[in-house]
Amino acid sequence: MRRIFIFTLFSSVFAVVPVKNDDCTYEFDMEHNLIYVSCSKNVSLTIKEKDGAISLIQDPDDHLWFETADNGKNQLPDRFSSKSTKKLKDAARLLKRMKSTIETRMGTLENITATLASGDSDLRNDLTNIKQYPPTSTLMRESMVAALQNQYTYLQHAMLALNAEMKEMVEMMSSVATAAQKSVRSQLAMNDKVQEDVLLILASLAKANVTKIERKTDFCPQELVSIRSDNIEIPVGIAQGSFAVDPIPGGQIWVTYGYSDINEIFQYKSLELLKYDVEKGTHKLPFFCEGTGHVVYKNSLYCHKGMSNKIVKYNLLQKKWEKEVALDNAGVHNKYPYQSGKFSDIDFAVDEKGLWVIYATTYSNGNIVIVKLNDDTLEILETWVTNIPKTKVGNAFMICGVMYATDSYENIPTFIKYSFNTNNGGSKVLKDNQIIFPNTIDDKFAKNYMLDYNPIQKKLYAWNHGRVEVYSVSSKSYYPFQVGANRVKRRNSRKKRKRN
Repeated sequence: MRRIFIFTLFSSVFAVVPVKNDDCTYEFDMEHNLIYVSCSKNVSLTIKEKDGAISLIQDPDDHLWFETADNGKNQLPDRFSSKSTKKLKDAARLLKRMKSTIETRMGTLENITATLASGDSDLRNDLTNIKQYPPTSTLMRESMVAALQNQYTYLQHAMLALNAEMKEMVEMMSSVATAAQKSVRSQLAMNDKVQEDVLLILASLAKANVTKIERKTDFCPQELVSIRSDNIEIPVGIAQGSFAVDPIPGGQIWVTYGYSDINEIFQYKSLELLKYDVEKGTHKLPFFCEGTGHVVYKNSLYCHKGMSNKIVKYNLLQKKWEKEVALDNAGVHNKYPYQSGKFSDIDFAVDEKGLWVIYATTYSNGNIVIVKLNDDTLEILETWVTNIPKTKVGNAFMICGVMYATDSYENIPTFIKYSFNTNNGGSKVLKDNQIIFPNTIDDKFAKNYMLDYNPIQKKLYAWNHGRVEVYSVSSKSYYPFQVGANRVKRRNSRKKRKRN
């Protein structure tokens, strides 16, 4: 069983940055001031910071200790460069230049004022001199003097008023620039402190030295006992599609609509917002997916690339097409789909053990093939071939490394008819009433095009003919290798007694 912890980080804007170790995954969501922590059961965190150890999760049973190796020489990687920081610095440089320009113009205005004052004095002297000359015509002289006086008076009032207005405006702009410069300096100082603190945490987690204390048994191995409806259904309006709640870091809802030519994935903050189609964001994909078996795991989309036998990994944080791998001899484009068809040949699954893909090949004669994938590289780690035809199955999902297949995608109710345990290679054909799956909520029309398990929430999510439905699962522990282990112990004990 894995647990999700969320705690506030800082008030700044950065990209979401994943850090991993064997027990926990940390997602630094600086946009929303959160760190998402997904850990195995009974795991807590202690981060040793500059000012002392800060316990983030209080759980005395098991601790992961993180010691920073900060030597003052660490630099933030390129991906941590903050656009907001660059904008603030650019704004500071711009304001500095503006302030310098304003000061220069203020000097120019003062020179203009002095020039106008000097011109005023000179013109008065000229008028005085004109009046002393014997005029050729009295009317002409008086008219000329009056015109010059009127023009002078107009220009004087206009220029002085304009000068006063501009001077006041410049003084105001200077005050604003000074205030803005102080604000920017303050923001830059705070941003530098935030980056320093973030670097310290990243260095601590990235260079984590993990010490396990009295580690307890995790959720697995478990076997499915029952499935019950949560009475939660969200109408989505499109008959086919895929729905995923990313189990690490958890809480992020992703949806694709349709089953062919899919090149968009939508993010929602909650089921309620999905109900009203209020999306948080949309990602345009640089390729097309087909089917309804896509999953989102560790902030990456995994899907079946359209019209091919290839599977694709797309990083939703970096908006980057990262990996593409061909599944040799895989049936595609309705060659070996589930009962529903709709290009459901290749189906991804996520459980407590990681990422899986379920499909069928010509070599398996159409029987289901289960593959464990490396979620970073899409490398095939291990393969199992079952003895059940994929086209005879309604849907399939994984829990603790065990595949469970439903009998029908449209019967109400249906049941789990087959299971295959990748932990020991065993398979079972189950009785009709052993594990009932309702296959609908409120006895509505059923055509279940998607069925996926979330290992954090212990929920099944279904896309049932235009409705997203939620189901809870119950499991019980089993120990398939315990008997063999006990026999070995008894044999070893007999040998010791004989030697004695």
